[in-house]
Amino acid sequence: MHLDHIVIATTDLDESARRLADTSGLAAVRGGVHDGLGTHNYIVPLGRGYLELVAVHDSDLAGDNPFGRLVLSALDGSDEAFVGWAVAVTADELAARAEQVGLPIGRLTREGVGVRHVGMTRALESSGLPFLLARDAGNADPGSLAAGHSVRPRGVRALSIGEGQSEVEAWLMTRVGVDNRELPVVCLSSGRGITQVDIETDEGTVALLRNRPTTGLR
Repeated sequence: MHLDHIVIATTDLDESARRLADTSGLAAVRGGVHDGLGTHNYIVPLGRGYLELVAVHDSDLAGDNPFGRLVLSALDGSDEAFVGWAVAVTADELAARAEQVGLPIGRLTREGVGVRHVGMTRALESSGLPFLLARDAGNADPGSLAAGHSVRPRGVRALSIGEGQSEVEAWLMTRVGVDNRELPVVCLSSGRGITQVDIETDEGTVALLRNRPTTGLR
């Protein structure tokens, strides 16, 4: 189990990718259209994990599935916002967790290849909680994609969220904290959802803040 990726919603993929590259040195790779979900994406590989920039191309389709509703909700009144975060587990762990909590296993694909997921409906209710995912066999980790970064990313150093630590750990059934390299999550007593993402690079830490998540602060 480990932090897989962080989702950022935007109304303009190209503009958000350009701003992120200009301010942080982190470059995006074109992703594609999610099958039947009304969304499309860019990927920002971080070596360990990645950022996913997501926009809506069909609001009717997006409003008819949990992932699309997460993106639409994040963009309500904003042109850019953190959506949520995902934790990777094995297929067996995903199936066991779904049965244990009584939640359905969803599917998210591009060109037929993708992930199975659990917990997006919980993330809609409490945006600080992650959803769980398991990749299809043979589906490469997007965090390892080649990208034209001007810095060398070394993964997420800390993910700060407005959520109680006991709730997060009960959902994940494991401990989180900055001393846990696989789940470096800081739970704050105030706020809602993701408040800050700190990304480690060879030139220091880049901070992405809630009010402008693709403007990197060094």
